[in-house]
Amino acid sequence: MLSRAFLPLLFLVWLLAVAYGSPAADPHPGPRKCAKVRLRREWRDLRVTDKHAFIRAVRCLQSLPAKDTSLPKKITRYEEFVVSHTAVGDAIHGVGQFLPWHRHFVFLYETALREECGYQGPFPFWDWPRDADGIKPLKESPLFDPVTGFGPDGTPGTFTMLPNSDPHVPGSNAFLPPFTSLPWGCVTSGPFANLTLHLGPGRTQNFDHCLTRAIQESLRDLLKTSNINKILAQKDYDSFWNSLDGRPFKVEWALHEGGHVGINGDMTNYYTSPNEPLFYLHHSGLDRLWWKWQHGRPGRLREVGGRSSTLPPFGKVTHSFEISFEDLSPNVTVGEAMDTACEPYCYAYSY
Repeated sequence: MLSRAFLPLLFLVWLLAVAYGSPAADPHPGPRKCAKVRLRREWRDLRVTDKHAFIRAVRCLQSLPAKDTSLPKKITRYEEFVVSHTAVGDAIHGVGQFLPWHRHFVFLYETALREECGYQGPFPFWDWPRDADGIKPLKESPLFDPVTGFGPDGTPGTFTMLPNSDPHVPGSNAFLPPFTSLPWGCVTSGPFANLTLHLGPGRTQNFDHCLTRAIQESLRDLLKTSNINKILAQKDYDSFWNSLDGRPFKVEWALHEGGHVGINGDMTNYYTSPNEPLFYLHHSGLDRLWWKWQHGRPGRLREVGGRSSTLPPFGKVTHSFEISFEDLSPNVTVGEAMDTACEPYCYAYSY
């Protein structure tokens, strides 16, 4: 029989075994840290070969059939992302889950480009001040280069909006007013010159149309370093996301709308803006800003908040709040989308 003198030692061994012996001992395990992370880079910092490869991958996705066989046959794999954004559009804007939802959405898009179209280079983002702080017009940005970019501005007079496209009727179009009055035009040169889009513009109407743009300068100041610094200076998450996401749910314009309105055309539609390939670079840029803010102070990686609905009783965003992507992907919780250094994301930003 063991001496009573050994009992305290045995008890200590048992406690250590319970505490450290099995990962299953944690009833609420968090996402697992990545062994390796990819770096996302600003578009103009990509090698020319990576720029061409990225554009090819986007065009590849636009040529593939949708995975969801219940969709009309002409809807492409690329447009399945537009379907998702349209379906949940009213639940992801003007709310605290705006940033986590778009983080995961852009990641799903990146994953499709890599796994379905073979892209291997860095995923790009748009660092707006590199254009807005200068004196050149936005349309002269390298993003709009016809050879090493996403093609130029729309050609005025080449696009006509449907007569029932009323931006003031809820759900019919939901453009960011008053920019429907600008001379939209089809993108007639560059890699997306012959692109036919089948969804929108708007939630309740779908007609075949070209990719449209009407690049303009009215919200340029929102894209400048001075505004970015104000956003990054916010002390808590609720203030942070509110400072970068403005109309139509708030009185003032903000950075989010600055990028959409700067490109204009399809990009200004509340629901079907992912028709524009630059949507993903703009939202990768917003995600980068959140990433920078998260790493600006200890504890911010787990900080979240804000209302979960724009309608009463409004609710509150917590880590357990589920965000939906409809048929594009299974739901995830906000807590799962907080840290890009955890699986499944495994990315960081180059600066």
